[in-house]
Amino acid sequence: MNSEARLFVQDIEKSGGSERKRQGGRSDREEGAAVGSLSRGLQILDVLTQAPGWLSLSDIAAETGLDASTAHRLLQTLIESGHAVRDDALKRYLPGPRTLSPLSLFHPLTQLRREALPVLEFLQSQIGETCAFVLFLGQERLVVDFVRGSHPLSPYYDTWLKSPLHGSASGKLLLAWMQEAERAELLGPGPYPAHTAKTITSPEELEGDLKLVRQRGYAVAREDAYESLVALGVPLAFQRDAQPIGCLVISAASSSLGPEAEPKVSEQLRAATTLLMNGAPTMQVFRQWTARGIRRGSATLA
Repeated sequence: MNSEARLFVQDIEKSGGSERKRQGGRSDREEGAAVGSLSRGLQILDVLTQAPGWLSLSDIAAETGLDASTAHRLLQTLIESGHAVRDDALKRYLPGPRTLSPLSLFHPLTQLRREALPVLEFLQSQIGETCAFVLFLGQERLVVDFVRGSHPLSPYYDTWLKSPLHGSASGKLLLAWMQEAERAELLGPGPYPAHTAKTITSPEELEGDLKLVRQRGYAVAREDAYESLVALGVPLAFQRDAQPIGCLVISAASSSLGPEAEPKVSEQLRAATTLLMNGAPTMQVFRQWTARGIRRGSATLA
């Protein structure tokens, strides 16, 4: 028996010959298997939701890198829970109702989307550019809804915003009213990654930009993250709250929204935030739900 094998046997003997149990009676191995199954199941859901149509078992196995038997077993579980569906005649799979529409029609987020849409449509009719309503969930940004601009090449949004915080209007609004220590922990020491020649990479320069955001009440990202694109955002907050719970953002081609137009557009956005805050009762729910608006501090938005 080699030294590694002897050490393994000694460890088993010390533990009484049984695998270490976690609280609740599950072993490390069982915990690891559960986490692995969850991760692989989410992989399958990602593949199903991104596919343009039905997928075969072999398609799913190839896309996820799983063997066919593992993919089949996980698909059965997803079908039983309503997260996937199978056409028995075609032997192909689609995402299920709980994947495509996981929220109840009466969920606060669904109601908030209905309440916000008229405001976004009105704002888009005024400005003509893509308008989005973004909610801050901890340190993440969720697009509740958006209305595309009239230009055929208008920007579009995914549900989960992943644009760099230091290079986007919504990101700067999220950062601007954070406590300095929280902001430093989130961004790291710098220099920050450069996505274009205009990306702010210096912590000191970013602090100056965020100070300007707080002073004038809106954020601008002009080609900070994407060439030829500009975004301008205004925070959504209740009176005397220390931090915004989200923002309204417009995005456009840099050529169609010059710096001279920024003050006027920011006023239009600010008027729309007032409409949304006063006309969307569900916003009160998200004041508690996001755990941001309820924080108090000296850097209030009022």
